[in-house]
Parts: sequence; C-alpha cells; structure tokens
Amino acid sequence: MSRSEIAAQLGLSAASVTNITSVLINDKLLEAMPSPVGAQGRPRVPLQVDYHSTLVLGIHLGPRTTGVVLMGLDGKERAAVLVPHAGMGPGESIELVVSAAEKLIDAHADRHIILGTGIATGGIVDRASGVVVDNPAAGWQNVRVMDMLRGRLPAPVIVDNNARAAAQSELLYGHGQRSDDFVLMVITADIGSVMVNSGRIRSGFSQTAGQIAHLRVSDELRDCPCGRTGCLSVMASDDAVTRTAIEHGLVVGNIDDVLELASQGDSEAIEILEQRNRYVGRAASSLLDIHDPELLVVAGTPAETPAFFGSLVAEVARYAHAGHDAASRVVLSSDHIFSLSLFAGATLVDALLADPLGVLGLGDAEAAVS
Repeated sequence: MSRSEIAAQLGLSAASVTNITSVLINDKLLEAMPSPVGAQGRPRVPLQVDYHSTLVLGIHLGPRTTGVVLMGLDGKERAAVLVPHAGMGPGESIELVVSAAEKLIDAHADRHIILGTGIATGGIVDRASGVVVDNPAAGWQNVRVMDMLRGRLPAPVIVDNNARAAAQSELLYGHGQRSDDFVLMVITADIGSVMVNSGRIRSGFSQTAGQIAHLRVSDELRDCPCGRTGCLSVMASDDAVTRTAIEHGLVVGNIDDVLELASQGDSEAIEILEQRNRYVGRAASSLLDIHDPELLVVAGTPAETPAFFGSLVAEVARYAHAGHDAASRVVLSSDHIFSLSLFAGATLVDALLADPLGVLGLGDAEAAVS
C-alpha cells in the first residue's frame, strides 16, 4: 500500500503518515517497494512489511527439552536449536537456554535487528509479571522467569502460556486468517486450551482459562495427580503415550520414539496413537459443545501425526452434540518441529504490531508524531 492509501484508510494526514512510516522504514519494519510499471502521474511508492532485516527470538520452555528459534515477522524459521535439560531445576535449565540463544544469535543473526523475545511454557503463567505460577509437567512453581532473564535476552521479553501463544500464532499466520472465532487445544507434554472470540484471546479472570488437563475422558482407573482417574493429562499427554507404549512392551524412551515406530508401520504404536487421539476427540467434543466455535484447532503432537487425525475427528462426531457438523470444524495446526517455539515468537510479533513505535522506544515514537 502507498502512503496515500494508508492515510485514507486510517483517516490520518499525509504528513503524519509520512513521519510515522519514515520511522518504521528507518528501523527496518517497513520497506519501500518499486513503483508500479507504467503508472501515470506522480509515482506512488508501495510499502510492505520488511521481512528481510529483522528477526524475533522465540523460546518454548519445555519440561525436558526447550526449542529456541530465530523467526522472521512472516512467522517462518530462520535458524533453531533444541536444548535438552531433563532432570534440571529451573535455574540450571534457563542458564542452558540463555547460552543456546546467545550462540544461535551469534551464528545466525548476521546484521539482522533482533526485535525482542517471546517465551511460552505450559501450565499457568502470569504474563504481566513473567512468572510461571504452576507448570506440572516441568515441576515448576512460582518461577520468576522474567527476573531470571532480564537483560540477558533481546528486549522486550514476553512470557506467556503456550496455548495462548499458539492461539496468537494461529491468528497471525494460520487458521485465524480464515476465522477469528476458534478454540485451540495444545496436546504435548503439557495440556491446555484457549478460546479466541472475535480475534481476542481470553485468558480468564485469574489467567487460568483453558485448563483442560483434568477433563475425564476415560473410565480406565489410571490415577492422576489431581486425585481422580482417567483425566486427559494421564491418558493423552506425550508422557502418557510413552508410558502406555512401554506397558505394551515397546522399547521407547519418549514420544519421538513412539512416533518413529508408527511411521515405520508398527501396529502397536499406531493403535496407541489412535487411542490417544480418541481421548483428545472426547475432550474436543466437550469444548465444541460448550463454546460452539467456528473452528477447533488442535496443536502439538497430534498435528505431527496427521495420519491418525481421522481417529480424533471420528470421536468428535460420536461424542459432540452436533455430531458430524462439529467434527467438520476440527482442524490441525502447524506440524513444524519447532512449532511451539514459533508460537512463542508470535507473542512478540503481536506486541510489535499492536505498538511498533512503543517497542522501538519512546524517543522514536515522540519524533514520529511530533
């Protein structure tokens, strides 16, 4: 779009748009494109988001492995690394993650501007204070992540729940371009969900909305730490799948081993994954019945095994009140190996789009509107 088109759409003066876009071009958030060939009169120089000069750091703090990714404003990975930290406490884990992030930036950022850092993790996260209140899968409680990271990663830094981060990524780059009314489920080692209504992510009164880990999805008497049995977390999480595979005699150490066996055609591994998806489908049915969204998006491990997606959809058709109509609204999210880290980066991109001059710094903002 040209400056004059931007001014017309926003109801701003041409001078204001020129001042603001000049700041954004100078800070590599916008770039001027060649004028249309054959245009008559004074050429209107189109502007677009600069996807080439800037990067965002995205970090998914997993319970045993953390993904760190450098991504562009287009949501695409430029470079990434996995950081194992099984058995370590939050302090030691974060030290490893910071070190890996620094090395990734040194090796791959080149002359790019790093606009900030988006961090996401499972469980209950207080975004305002940057505190992981409770992440059962990692065993973290009241971990002040923001304080531990202040001044050590590209600022600003945002810490959020991974389901909310996934929903933000969907709004920017995924199914949110088709609908801004959806419920998203994240099924990994962590279990969570989030509701998006008219493009707004609902966190809940105490930022605990979407805690679906203890929905009962099975009559099996498998004990859950919450004191009940048959909860989604102990039937369908990545750890639950791994434990079930071991109980069935498969030689596996984690969910990736189960996925690998299934990809090789192992019938036992395939059935275990299909059963997991049926449990997820039962939980999805409840969310569809309660919220009646236009779409229900499933992210995490099920998205990495789309071959078994039919089991999930069939279970929704069986259990949801709307039956096959509800099942037709269930879709998969990204199956990228670093999808959770890309989701985390999307929280920073959203903050940048909401207030680019603020993210760049107050001085630039004042100069642009003066």
